[in-house]
Amino acid sequence: MNRSAKNIRQFDDVDEEMKPEYDFTGGERGRHAHLFGESEKDESSVAAFWQDRGFEARRFDKNEMRASKTPDLKLYRLDRLVAFCEVKTFQHDAWLDRALEKAAPGELAGGLRADPIYNRVSNAVHTAVRQLETANPQHKHLNFLVLVNRDKAAKREDLVSVLTGYWDPMHGIFEETHTAYSEGRIREEKRRIDLYVWMEPSSDGSLNVRSFFFGNDGTREQVCNLLGVDPKTAKVVP
Repeated sequence: MNRSAKNIRQFDDVDEEMKPEYDFTGGERGRHAHLFGESEKDESSVAAFWQDRGFEARRFDKNEMRASKTPDLKLYRLDRLVAFCEVKTFQHDAWLDRALEKAAPGELAGGLRADPIYNRVSNAVHTAVRQLETANPQHKHLNFLVLVNRDKAAKREDLVSVLTGYWDPMHGIFEETHTAYSEGRIREEKRRIDLYVWMEPSSDGSLNVRSFFFGNDGTREQVCNLLGVDPKTAKVVP
């Protein structure tokens, strides 16, 4: 982990320059679209996930959403607001599919381009923080970011690399290959998110948690208590 992000921690659950005003609900929007956006179905599934864990998930009302770009959910325990939650969905990258559709029979399609996955993760963190800070500017409540991955080319290790700057610290590879992201515009922003949740669809279409990651060492114990998890079970990435 990079030296300024030693507070990122991970444990497995028992279950298996983009601007925030852009609208990605209809899919790709030009060459700068990094394929994440809002999915009402995924937001509902995430709300159900939190409810199964003892939270009451409430949406913002229309007046609140009209006034500013809010996160997706407010999470309550015993009628007390404890956290805000933003949901981002990573869609399948259709770039090569579209190139193949346009190519004539026998014509080569595609070509070299920068891997969009790390930009996508970084952009998701950046825009989520801006939305969460709209509702929670003083960080008086917890901030949660749920990333729903529907792109087979992406994996949870990509999030870890972007947050830490290392290639694959979960498997002991501490080569500094992603510091352009970890030490870039999200250097401070990533700590504004107390909990990252990485989810992926199962064969029946339901969403499974693949990992939890802590972004803020100061709230780790509080988050663990809310989730009913022993903080000692968290793996510390040195």
